[in-house]
Amino acid sequence: MQLALIVQLSIALMAQQLGGALPLGPWAGAAIALCGPLAALILGHVAARRALGRMDRREAGAAERFFAFNARMGWIVAVFLFAAASTTLPTAFTGGFGGLLVGAFLLGCGIAGSLVASWNGWLVESRIREATIIGTLDKSRPLHEFPARGSYVLAQARAGLAPALLPLLVPIALSALAQWGARVYAPEHESVAELGGAVLGVLVLLLLIPVLIPPLLGLRRLAPGEMRDDLAHLASTAGIGVREIWVWPTDGLVANAAVMGVFPGLRCVMLSDALLECMPREQVRAVMAHELGHVARKHLAWMLPVLLACWILGALIADPAVRAIYQAFADAANRGDFGDASMSELQSIVQTLALFRDAAIVVLGLVIFGFVSRRFERQADAYAVRLLSVESGTAAMSAAAVSAMTGALTSVAFLNHVPVDRPSWRHGSILWRQRYLHSLSGAPVGPLGIDRFVTAICLVALALVAYLVVAFVLGSA
Repeated sequence: MQLALIVQLSIALMAQQLGGALPLGPWAGAAIALCGPLAALILGHVAARRALGRMDRREAGAAERFFAFNARMGWIVAVFLFAAASTTLPTAFTGGFGGLLVGAFLLGCGIAGSLVASWNGWLVESRIREATIIGTLDKSRPLHEFPARGSYVLAQARAGLAPALLPLLVPIALSALAQWGARVYAPEHESVAELGGAVLGVLVLLLLIPVLIPPLLGLRRLAPGEMRDDLAHLASTAGIGVREIWVWPTDGLVANAAVMGVFPGLRCVMLSDALLECMPREQVRAVMAHELGHVARKHLAWMLPVLLACWILGALIADPAVRAIYQAFADAANRGDFGDASMSELQSIVQTLALFRDAAIVVLGLVIFGFVSRRFERQADAYAVRLLSVESGTAAMSAAAVSAMTGALTSVAFLNHVPVDRPSWRHGSILWRQRYLHSLSGAPVGPLGIDRFVTAICLVALALVAYLVVAFVLGSA
């Protein structure tokens, strides 16, 4: 769902370039955009009713298949948004404010698609909660009151949409603001200001996220006791400063964890209530060790240069290919191969090539970033096994540590209704991660192949960012 949301946001941002590709008016474009969340609502409702019928007949995997289908609603909405942006809707409004209004409308339709997916998900989630009441009581676990449908949708939006959109919209907003300021006061530095605003936005987020997220998600401190002492001791063993350990209240709906903050004075770890209540102690410790792995391997600090490098590499791949196509087109035009084609038709082809280049850069950047992010997750998994093994006093990766980490991944998949073989853009499938962890059993606790590979990735990212800086300096000169 997160990747689909990024694609929807990209479509909203590129609407002005897409506009006019389809010979449909602005009202038709608006109607097409609104059909996206409507289609998600209808298709998701039908799928939910079918899943409920299968659950009544005790068919295995009915809920998991529904949630997998429901997660694809974002892509269906994205197709409608792309079609809407290709009409004359974006070009019907002139000026920067008009373009902003169209972009906000398209993004709003994308957000509506996510909300209706949660609206339909409530039907199956509530049935699962009802079916597991006796089992929850038998295991002496807390029994949360299941929220009403509207409250469930709002909770899912606060838990999923807000954390996903905030890191995207802040850099975009600051980049647009810096670009506007440069256009007014220093037009020759507009491109530098645009990039600088985006970088500033990411840096602001790295500083403020540990401050903004706790009130946004209603986090509360993990109460003093054995569990808190154990997790704090684990962080101390790793030599990592953690200011706070938060509990994320989700009414038992989400099993997840995250680390926030680059600097020790701000750094905190967030563990959801479902994770703490439903997972054995050793698995909770493994999840904590995984989050500490992100800090120890400096994944948060490397995120900005790696993200920039992904777009740079995407541009280095896409730009020469499109330039070659453009050159072939220009040569053909000079030879008169296009006959009586008008200048406006030729300009339309050039604009299409430029749009194709921009879209290719976005897609390639997302693909490359997904690849790198999955290696970060694998490295954090390996670090968790290493930390648990070292704490137990063994000189090799222990089978108990591997079992704790693989078991934690299995529990997270089960609690979130995710099949273990389901691919994930940023994290990789649970099965893919578990297979690697099993290969570590008995290995020395020293540096691993994944550590060397991620180091190489970071060095390449640094070189690409340096290339970009030099290119900007030389271009400005």
